[in-house]
Amino acid sequence: MEQSGLETVHSGPYGDLPILIFSHDPAKSMPTEDAAQKKVDAVWSQMQEDIKKLSTRSRRIIAKNSGHYVQTDRADLIDKEVPLFIEQIRGTAPAPTNYGSTVTE
Repeated sequence: MEQSGLETVHSGPYGDLPILIFSHDPAKSMPTEDAAQKKVDAVWSQMQEDIKKLSTRSRRIIAKNSGHYVQTDRADLIDKEVPLFIEQIRGTAPAPTNYGSTVTE
């Protein structure tokens, strides 16, 4: 997984290509004392932050109370954010003012 993330990070930059990243809620992760799993979780979160840096028009949303399957656990968030994202790309909705941000919703 770490290698895959490194390949993605080194594939850009993408200039002003719009990117919207959805992430699971780290508070929803299984509690573990396993050092290897904690490292994987930290690497995953850092990879998501690194992807955000590939574009000047990127945003990351941490989906509160969701596990890995954000589209299932937080379908409401996907239903709200994806159509808005498409409208913003098309220019039919105002552009976000928080590019480069990571927010929890």
